[in-house]
Amino acid sequence: MDSAQLSTSIIIVLYNGQDYIQDCLAAVEGLGMPDLEVIVIDNSSSDNGAALVTEHFPTVRLVRNPENIGFAAACNQGAALAQGEVLAFLNQDTRVQPGWLKGLLAPLTQDPQIGLTTSKLLFMSQPDKINLCGLDVHYSGLSFGRGVLAPATGMEKAAPVSAVSGSAFAVRRPAWEKLGGFDTDYFMYYEDTDLSWRAWLAGYATWYAPASCALHDAPLKPAHHALAFSTRNRPVLLLKTWKVPTLVLLTPGLLLAELAEWALMAVYGKAGLRAKARAIGWLLKNRGAIRARRRHTQNTRAKPDWYLLRQCSPVFKPVMIKDGVLGETLVGLVNAVLCLNYWFALTICRIGGI
Repeated sequence: MDSAQLSTSIIIVLYNGQDYIQDCLAAVEGLGMPDLEVIVIDNSSSDNGAALVTEHFPTVRLVRNPENIGFAAACNQGAALAQGEVLAFLNQDTRVQPGWLKGLLAPLTQDPQIGLTTSKLLFMSQPDKINLCGLDVHYSGLSFGRGVLAPATGMEKAAPVSAVSGSAFAVRRPAWEKLGGFDTDYFMYYEDTDLSWRAWLAGYATWYAPASCALHDAPLKPAHHALAFSTRNRPVLLLKTWKVPTLVLLTPGLLLAELAEWALMAVYGKAGLRAKARAIGWLLKNRGAIRARRRHTQNTRAKPDWYLLRQCSPVFKPVMIKDGVLGETLVGLVNAVLCLNYWFALTICRIGGI
């Protein structure tokens, strides 16, 4: 099937995005795809973004929420309204390039196992540099953008990836419905990794599509408001996904990842340490709900842990530590331990059928 024959719904969550949404929607409109459904979910913005959508893009379906229900829930809301055979999700701060959608859909028409595809994202402020090409996710849940800061002309090979980026990805509707969409308890951050890991466990592949390109106004360092959600949601991802024997086997790597996260929060100062402390409090308070979500994930999986572990990165790939003998040596030593832990755990899981 040609990608042009797949009916597609594009879903964009809008939150105080008046500086972005016109360019975002104009670029989508410029794709020239016939019968393309575009849905914008406004998450109770306090700016003029929703009014701009109504004024300049009358064919776009706009839904205004009375409160901010979170990125994950708003995406699910848009997906429930969509009519397309494929659901494509875009961040408000992206600007798609010509051929973006065709490139994103092409792998879905070529291999029925591929359930999700993700784009090449370039920095909007530096379009000659890659923002990310899907995610390399460490088995501890720490995620690293593939190809960050590499030349825009690089990363031209289509490949499976640990996880898609929620900034620009597509998913077959049957896969989305089987997986149940995003886990809304994440609110924001890690919902894309969680969806991707559940996709792998369900037997779908997540795929990087280099022919699909978009600009993304993304910072190199995460904003302060992201800290609490990311430090909270990463342990939830681990507790939902890995079986108990696997968690035991991966303990050395998980402890190193925890130390690395504490170190990163310390770099952010009081704001980072407070975010980490709040995350721990939230995890303790919601341990019952986390157990329930774990049971659901374990009951609906079709693949063993080693199958997913094989898709994960065995090492850390920090972007910010590039110079200095001490920093490089430290990362090298940590990665040596992580690799040993990874291959030992993968071997035992495969032998034991875990």
